[in-house]
Amino acid sequence: MWQAWVTPDHRFYRRFVNAFATCAFCSMLPATMPIAQAQDLEQQNMTVSGEQALKIAAELLQKGELGEADAILQRLVTANPDKVDRTQVHFLLGMIAAAEKDYPAAEKVLRRILDQRPDLIRVRLELARVLFEQKKDIAAAYHFRYVLGNGLPDATIKQVRKYLNAIEARKNYKISLSASLMPNSNVNAGPKDDTVTVFGLPFQLDEEAQKRSGVGLSTSLNVAAFPKLSKNLRLEARAGARVVDYANADFDDAFFSVELGPRIKTKKMTSSVLATTSRRYYAGQGYSTSYGGRLVVTTPLSRRVRFSLRGSHADVQYDTTPDRDGPVYSAGVALTRIIDKRTLGGLGVQVTREQTDANQLKNTQYTMNAYLSRELPMGITGQIRPEFYFRNFEDSGREDETYGLTLQITKRDWQYYGFAPVFSYSYLKNISNNAFFSYDRHSADVGLTRSF
Repeated sequence: MWQAWVTPDHRFYRRFVNAFATCAFCSMLPATMPIAQAQDLEQQNMTVSGEQALKIAAELLQKGELGEADAILQRLVTANPDKVDRTQVHFLLGMIAAAEKDYPAAEKVLRRILDQRPDLIRVRLELARVLFEQKKDIAAAYHFRYVLGNGLPDATIKQVRKYLNAIEARKNYKISLSASLMPNSNVNAGPKDDTVTVFGLPFQLDEEAQKRSGVGLSTSLNVAAFPKLSKNLRLEARAGARVVDYANADFDDAFFSVELGPRIKTKKMTSSVLATTSRRYYAGQGYSTSYGGRLVVTTPLSRRVRFSLRGSHADVQYDTTPDRDGPVYSAGVALTRIIDKRTLGGLGVQVTREQTDANQLKNTQYTMNAYLSRELPMGITGQIRPEFYFRNFEDSGREDETYGLTLQITKRDWQYYGFAPVFSYSYLKNISNNAFFSYDRHSADVGLTRSF
């Protein structure tokens, strides 16, 4: 049934799915129909149940008799006998397409099954392999990692890790592109009232300082390259751009960044040490420039859990407000976990210190965030991301508490040249003991995204 898969550097794996060679969906009720096996077409017709037909097709597939297996399955598709497991029929058709190396057809069938049944680990495993054969490595790695924490036999886990290592060895670039419309109820983070009380005194605000809404067009592009220098060493180069364009140019925002440095991978850990620089423009004018460095360390703690450590330093210079100049330090940790067959989750904490020239602007921010992502039927992936920030300005006595919540839906089965639609809604509320800095904001994001 299974052939060897060969890449320029890797030859594997004749026994990749032997542990799963028997079908995983055999819980069907009997239903009878006429079936003619290819070798018996001229001699006789056999009448078997739908369950028996599927077992015969599976056995023929395992023996490599693909035409005979396909003939039985196509008969099941057209005759549509009652109470036959349609999922299994289409799964076996997908496996025939994969065995014939028609990987696009196999991908289409397997994705259609997962869109309705994201809990089927066997289907996800086969989809990952089919994506790997097409060198769709980002998607393949996503599905391979998903199955690692879901009770597969050790032999299969070993083969999955070989696939992930092969992806790591051959994938030397990543590109992501997105564009979206962003309605925003408070683009300038202003208070909703025209009068605020600061230190017990009332202040009248002009319209420019008050809460203002707008709709922006956001586009972003991120490119990363990982040319290999030695067995465990790569050069990591990243460049990113994000531009938000509003009808009112006073709120236009553009951010550009570049990172470069070594990336070291060992059996248990991946580490990157990067030099960084960025440039930001606001309202069409230069806003700030930064230079610094960033450290990222990731390691698996188990099949289900990954741990990451991040630290950064940047010296930030502002074009028009030099009293804000100074270094910014940040450190944080995060855990991600495969919760079940279709659910991912994560937790993170971070501390950021902004050491400005002006004492009253020096502050420390503590951040806690989480996310939960679940693949649902009808090709929908839902995600929820709560966040909390506490920011303390020591010399001025100002304290801010910020609460945020983002809900996001991706339609996995809607694709246009590889772009998938993304719908998200975010709410953010900032509560400050200085009323001028208290505000809330509703925003939406309707767009398309794609990773290469």
